[in-house]
Amino acid sequence: MKFIKFSFSLLICITLFASPVFAMEEEVAPTVNWIEGGITVPVGDISSLNLDESLLYLDEVNTPIIQQYIGNMVYGTELGSVFPASEEENWYVVFDYEDVGYISDKDKSKIKAKELLKSYQQGTEESNKNLPEEDHLFVKGWYTEPYYDETDRTLKWALLAEDFYGNSVINYNIRILTREGYVSVLLVTDPTTLEHDITTLDTLILSQYSINDGYRYEDHDPSTDKISELGLTGLILGGAGLVAAKKAGLLIAAGLLLKKFWFILFAIPIAIWNWLRRRKKEDTDPSIGESPVDPSTSDKTIDHDSR
Repeated sequence: MKFIKFSFSLLICITLFASPVFAMEEEVAPTVNWIEGGITVPVGDISSLNLDESLLYLDEVNTPIIQQYIGNMVYGTELGSVFPASEEENWYVVFDYEDVGYISDKDKSKIKAKELLKSYQQGTEESNKNLPEEDHLFVKGWYTEPYYDETDRTLKWALLAEDFYGNSVINYNIRILTREGYVSVLLVTDPTTLEHDITTLDTLILSQYSINDGYRYEDHDPSTDKISELGLTGLILGGAGLVAAKKAGLLIAAGLLLKKFWFILFAIPIAIWNWLRRRKKEDTDPSIGESPVDPSTSDKTIDHDSR
């Protein structure tokens, strides 16, 4: 397995409640280890992904570095992230894992979309009272109503909202239940390309992603495993924050639990595409830049098995 190591500078990625946009200088950009597609990569210790050749991957060590660099919060639960290798695509996906315990899906037939939407709307209204006006968020409705696929233990939903300036804001969320918690799969993209990018997520990533043996939902051992008080409704309303929601009042807490999952703008990481184009030219014409180096001997290549 080969890692390609290079520095790059991203454009702006703004998140809700984030500090004002700041300029990122290329000279202080972090160096991270990218994994090229065409191989199977571990996504944390609990899962794996057959990485398509059109994709790039960052593991659990490098994902927080980039997330922090582009201005996003880092929670310590990140398993990895996937980026497109094509300069025509501008999205990314982040995998997180929460070991909150085994989550029963007995309420799968009791998910009430209208009530959940009302909770989010009233919750964000309450949250807005404590925020500067320019940071206000207004939930307009469901982009995709919550639904649960019992076959692969996957819960999906998407909310449609607007920011203070009238820009469309969409969060597209996926939760995959495991033996002792759940994996969050968050797609970050521009609303104008959301449908196309959802298709990419489904066909190139989720269809190639699997929970490892021993960690699957079906591997649950009720005699030894921790049991979570969450249900599917709790996941939709904010995951581990449900306990706080019960104490503070469900409608108020719902708005406060959105912070991690709302993204207003995602800009194309141009330096990635520039680097890839330059590398392709160097591979075919040694006179451009540095001479090509055999990855098996380069000091910029790390043997994954030795990590």
